[in-house]
Amino acid sequence: MQEKTLTQKVEDIPGRKILLSAGIGQTNVDDLEWLMNTVLKHAAPWKKEGWAYIADCTQMKPIGPRESSVLVKMTKAFVDAGCKAFGFAEGASVMLKIQAKKNTQMSDTGVVEGHFATVEEVLNWLKTDLHL
Repeated sequence: MQEKTLTQKVEDIPGRKILLSAGIGQTNVDDLEWLMNTVLKHAAPWKKEGWAYIADCTQMKPIGPRESSVLVKMTKAFVDAGCKAFGFAEGASVMLKIQAKKNTQMSDTGVVEGHFATVEEVLNWLKTDLHL
């Protein structure tokens, strides 16, 4: 499965209950709302068992306050839908790491999160440390 908009792409990780999104360039509120709804739709069958979400931010630009509020809402919705962990692939961007951590803190969900340079590192962390 793969779905995409101009600035967002969502796909599943075959054989695992993990959804991966990849942002490109400057995302906006409409694309983030699409992202949230798309992920929730595909994760619905996994609610009872739990699942993980990976955000590949390596090709994204930092976001503004309007987009940040959508990400906080999205974090809460994902946790309510059974998401057990968030993994962020941020490349070398300190700004993206700071924004991702702040958004998760503002969601006040207590969800487990990890910050890494690459998607592969996130996948390894989810498998070895969290058994997802």
